[in-house]
Amino acid sequence: MPLLPFANRERPVLLGHRGVPKLADGNTRASFMAAVEAGLDGIETDVQRTKDGVLVIHHDFVVGLRMISDLTFGELRELRPEILTLEELLELLEPYPDFLINLEIKSIPGMEDGRAYEAADAVTGWSGRNRVWISSYDPVALLKVRERQPDIPLGYLFRVYDTSRMADLLGIEAVHPEYRLLKPELLNRWHRKALGVATWTVNDVETARSLISMGVDVIMGDDADALLAAKGVK
Repeated sequence: MPLLPFANRERPVLLGHRGVPKLADGNTRASFMAAVEAGLDGIETDVQRTKDGVLVIHHDFVVGLRMISDLTFGELRELRPEILTLEELLELLEPYPDFLINLEIKSIPGMEDGRAYEAADAVTGWSGRNRVWISSYDPVALLKVRERQPDIPLGYLFRVYDTSRMADLLGIEAVHPEYRLLKPELLNRWHRKALGVATWTVNDVETARSLISMGVDVIMGDDADALLAAKGVK
């Protein structure tokens, strides 16, 4: 099984959710650099694909009332001049060899357009590939990444109710539950299966401290100061 990038790190690993959106617009150069400068362990961010096959960093499927998948990259950049490509993100973070990256493939099941294969290839072709893992709500996207590049660690995202059995079916390395789903018995069950547990989106110190005491591996949040304070770094 591929080794998760945080496997040998001091727990919990702290990730900026789309950078540090408390300080700058999420999923932008400024937000990602704020995460680096704050001393977080890494970031979580979102990968989508334009009509002409450019992988871009953006959360919502829709920009300007149009699907990103229906826009060319030129059209998208006119609407969002600050948008980064995946290539630009990796270049931005190249100088920080200890900085981790969790890429979430934004994918609608049944509407796969090549983004899973292309994201897998981009990660594998990057010099920092050993500090990246890929997650998604879409099990088909995860299966395609595993098919294309078996050495990339994978995480399965879910919210509202526990669908972690999907991780068993997919044979992947981590589960990414929304933090309100977490209970000690669930966490212990996942750890007994050797699954990493990464949770989101945690924005207050007390909640983060509770999750730390529970034994969560990765905490993602918008507020770097809150996460670091909960860990006792600040």
